Amino acid sequence: MPKGILLFPMLIFGLIFVSGLLNAISPRLMWKTFESWKATKEPSNTYFMARRISGILAMLIVSGLLLFPYFMSRQ
Repeated sequence: MPKGILLFPMLIFGLIFVSGLLNAISPRLMWKTFESWKATKEPSNTYFMARRISGILAMLIVSGLLLFPYFMSRQ
């Protein structure tokens, strides 16, 4: 593992990655688990598509941040 990668940021990035993965796979389940208690009705399909896209973007950003030190050390 390259220098500069610490345990705490890895844990935070891991949690963000898992959250993004769950949002990408099943945004409806994530909504029911964390946000359904404060809603009067289920949101539209556009909302769930936006959650899915944001989950994919979160995974891509975290993957890029985790792989950045590796690619910089190869030069």
